[in-house]
Amino acid sequence: MATVSFHYVTKRFGNFVAVKDFDLGIGDKEFVVLVGPSGCGKSTSLRMLAGLEKITEGTIEIDGRVVNNVHPKDRDIAMVFQNYALYPHMTVYKNMAFGLQLRRFPKSEVDKRVHDAAEILEISELLKRKPRELSGGQRQRVAVGRAIVRKPSVFLFDEPLSNLDAKLRVQMRGEILKLHHRLQSTIIYVTHDQIEAMTMGSKIVIMNAGEIMQVGEPIKVYDSPDNMFVAGFIGSPAMNFLEVKLISKDRALWVDGGEFCLPIPDSKGQKYAQHKGKTCYFGIRPEHMYDREFIKDYDPRNVIKARVDLIEPVGSFVILQIVVGKATIVAQVDSHTRAVLGEEMDLVADMEKMHLFSTDPPHLSLSIS
Repeated sequence: MATVSFHYVTKRFGNFVAVKDFDLGIGDKEFVVLVGPSGCGKSTSLRMLAGLEKITEGTIEIDGRVVNNVHPKDRDIAMVFQNYALYPHMTVYKNMAFGLQLRRFPKSEVDKRVHDAAEILEISELLKRKPRELSGGQRQRVAVGRAIVRKPSVFLFDEPLSNLDAKLRVQMRGEILKLHHRLQSTIIYVTHDQIEAMTMGSKIVIMNAGEIMQVGEPIKVYDSPDNMFVAGFIGSPAMNFLEVKLISKDRALWVDGGEFCLPIPDSKGQKYAQHKGKTCYFGIRPEHMYDREFIKDYDPRNVIKARVDLIEPVGSFVILQIVVGKATIVAQVDSHTRAVLGEEMDLVADMEKMHLFSTDPPHLSLSIS
């Protein structure tokens, strides 16, 4: 397959900077996901790689070859779009074969590639149908099949599952992962859905406002976010942030939020010692806050008293919106919680999983700043 390298790539539309200094290396056979909110520049980055958008500054290489001025058809890539882009008057077979026929591949080679791809995607029985006769998931498979038959060096996916319902999205995520394993291909996948990013990518690239915020393995990014944007974007429900002051008492560091005061574990104290006396943001994920009634062994100093403002049963767990002082935060607790709307309850914070961020933009993690 192929490696891909972005070298400080910038894209401007007039005075608007859509992508700024995008610098990224993608290894052979990697599955890399570009993720971020709408307008962050992820699709524009993909389109520049495909040759569908002209680069303003920087260079892009595929397998060591600079492709800035190479025509899209000569870049040896295949792209799967959000809207499938199937020809409605053609059968599935013809949709998949059309690109190869334009390149004047022998009929026998075209037939073999189409049937091989259809078998991989389990759509062999659909080859004589037209797109209007297919479900959304089947159309998506055809769009993927059209890319497979080209046997490209790099596959590009631009939010391919956004038009599918929730159940089908989960199914298609699995199918694309199986496809990657089977083809051993280099895949670059764009999505705004952080669940897709976490479950699919061997490496994820979090973007915001045209810039890369962090690059890394999904679990590494989840456990050690570089800044508040990444911490709040990766994870569902989103991480809670509370303004606190770092204080020292009882020979330890504490986060003092006025309505609560929690000790920083010794394992983290050394990292934050230099910030003693400063105001910062305390971050804790909802899944790292527990209903005290369901915790056997806990440090009583880690208890937060809060008023229950909203109860959302999800089945395997319950999401609580709770009020601490003037702040509203979220906790994900045991499904059998006896929390009562409007009443106070005790929550236990897992302080080994806490994070601290600076109050100054770009709100860097204090463990790396």
